[in-house]
Order: sequence, then C-alpha cells, then structure tokens
Amino acid sequence: MASRRKPAHGAPPRSAARAALGGLTQALQAVSDWLAAEKVDFAVVGGVAASLHGKPRVTKDVDVVALADDATWEELVEAAAAHGIFPRIDEVLDFAKNTRVLLLVHRPSKIEIDLSLGMLPFESDLVHRARAVDVGEVRFPLAAPEDVIVMKALALRPRDVADIEGIVESNAELDLERVRSTLSQLSAALESDDHLSRLDEILRSVRR
Repeated sequence: MASRRKPAHGAPPRSAARAALGGLTQALQAVSDWLAAEKVDFAVVGGVAASLHGKPRVTKDVDVVALADDATWEELVEAAAAHGIFPRIDEVLDFAKNTRVLLLVHRPSKIEIDLSLGMLPFESDLVHRARAVDVGEVRFPLAAPEDVIVMKALALRPRDVADIEGIVESNAELDLERVRSTLSQLSAALESDDHLSRLDEILRSVRR
C-alpha cells in the first residue's frame, strides 16, 4: 500500500510534549524512514500520541499501527535493519503470526518498538485518519485523538485512564460520539467487556 504523507493538523506539539519525548525522536525518525521506504501506511499511537494530544508524560517505547500484508512481514523485518531496527525476541515472525505484533528495538537508541499489524477496519481507519506532525526535526503520522482514546479505553490500565483524561482536557472539539460508537462496536466484535460505561465514568469525572 502506498505511503501517503498528509498535512499537519491542529496546533504544533507543545514544547513540553516535545521535551517529554526526549530520546524517542531518533527511534521515531528511524521508524518513519523505514516504513516510508517500504511504502507502508502507519500511525504512531501509545504514549507518544497521548503525550502529544494530552498531558506530556514520560514514555520509553514507540507504539505503531501499520498496514502490511502478511506475506510482506519477513521482507519488512529484513529491510528494518538498514534503519537500525532489529527483532528483540527470537522467532519474531512466529510471534507476529500469533499476535499480529512485531517486537522490535532501535539499537542505536535502545528504544523498543511495538509494531501492531492492523487487521480490523478500525485499525485501517485509524491509519488513514492520521495526520503528519512535526516534533523537532522529525515528521511522522500521528493517530487522531479520538482513535487514541478508543485504544486506551480498550486497555484501561491506570496510565490509560490518565491519558484519556489528559486528551479530553486538552481537546475541546473531540468527536466523542464517534468514540462511543467505535468503542461499542469493538467491544461487541471482540466479544470483550463493555468498556463504554467505564469511559463515560472517566468523561464525567473530567467534566466535574
């Protein structure tokens, strides 16, 4: 799938958010260069996205959702080496076949990279809704805040709750109806717990 560079959206990342990324920028640059060279569409999610959309926090890894056909995974991993990115476990492809996640590391910076290989319609939409942002000298596609909230609401660890609160407090024009609809559909499709009521609790607490 051809890589699409999209215009930046919204205000540029705040200086505090840029500072929170610290040594991640080298790994972000490597990931961006690698996936762009392989013509793979992707979006940065996880702690990096939470820091840029919400309250800056320390994060020690890079989380990415990418759209790549299963048949290309081996070639993709081999091409990563030219950008200083290598598997961080043995049998990385076997693990990915079971989990659809490539566990990698950017050796020069020692930053771990979790590359989720999107399969769900939501993941495809997330990547295609992403918009490019500039953080210092690095430019990469960042998942929309609504999509980051959905991913965080599915996990709901304490740090995910804090990230959701930070994103909601920092973005006045969120499409929360889309968030609710997507989260409800994913909970049903994945046959997981209904996370919508918990999200609504978080939203009510933020708005008090």
